Amino acid sequence: MNAMKLFDVDYREQKGFLQMDTTYAKLTQRQQLAILRPFALAILAQFAIQPASLRVVNHAFNTTYMVRDTAGQQYALRLNTYSLRDSRGIDAELQWIEALSSAGLVSVPTPAKTITDAFAAILDCPPLGKTLYATLARWLPGRIVGARPTRQQLTQIGRVTALLHQQAKDWRPRDGAYFPRIDSMLMNSTDNLTSANDVSLTPVVRQLLADATAIIEPVYAQLAQRFPIQPIHADLHCYNLMWHAGQLSVFDFDDAGMGWPIQDLAITCYNLRDIVGAEEHVFAGYRSVTAMPAVSSAEFEALLMARGIILLNDLIVLPSAQERAFVPEYCRRMELRLRHFLDTGTFQLLQ
Repeated sequence: MNAMKLFDVDYREQKGFLQMDTTYAKLTQRQQLAILRPFALAILAQFAIQPASLRVVNHAFNTTYMVRDTAGQQYALRLNTYSLRDSRGIDAELQWIEALSSAGLVSVPTPAKTITDAFAAILDCPPLGKTLYATLARWLPGRIVGARPTRQQLTQIGRVTALLHQQAKDWRPRDGAYFPRIDSMLMNSTDNLTSANDVSLTPVVRQLLADATAIIEPVYAQLAQRFPIQPIHADLHCYNLMWHAGQLSVFDFDDAGMGWPIQDLAITCYNLRDIVGAEEHVFAGYRSVTAMPAVSSAEFEALLMARGIILLNDLIVLPSAQERAFVPEYCRRMELRLRHFLDTGTFQLLQ
């Protein structure tokens, strides 16, 4: 995925970023993948998988491969290259996926365990300057929903989101597994917007961000008084949804944490704002299962604008040359969106 798609289809893998070895960060994508491949093969050995083929399907925040083993089974291997998830966070993530799979209400990828019965494989990776965590799951059939979902898909998105929320309401990780709290404007990210020395963050953009933050942060404080936190997916956009035979599957729980269901709905709707009627179909699907969280329109608009802000917060610290090149363009778009939000109180996906 290119940088424009990463941040204008709301594809985001994790809420913070490590400081990688500067040599690795300066390499081309091809060079980085060449370095990672032997580590991917070593990790597959921890899952007792003998690969017949190993194909990169995404190399952005994290690196994902489609794996076919010698028996013909397909898997998704995710290397947490940029993710800050530790073993406790991965255990929480995979425990939830396993619980959802067992309940049978929501289609999710079936996680695999290592030969030591762990959800995550662990391997020191000197080129990244970190311990590398990785997970493996059965490959989901179908096609990614993508940028232009149908009405049927939109309704199913709402329905599946409600089912996720109902299941998670009384579910919690066990045995020391841990989800971070994400019930704040920047979720559990470091505040990069005030500390980053990026020329694209002009004084005008910084002031608009400050003005918007002054409106948005009190909304989070108000919501905290009304809603308990619970596990949420926190990245429910249409590129983390698979469609097969009329059924929707949810994947990529790497951002999951303790927040509010209304945050999931805002994240889903962020990139649907330019599709007339899309939100109404999502909400109708949600209401077919349970009542919508009771928030005002102004509060929901603030959550939408917050999503754009956290995407910018993450973008400006990525070391990839491709993402860095997109920073000026994304700042230009954010200036338009922030001005519109401050002038009208509503969010629009302005280009």
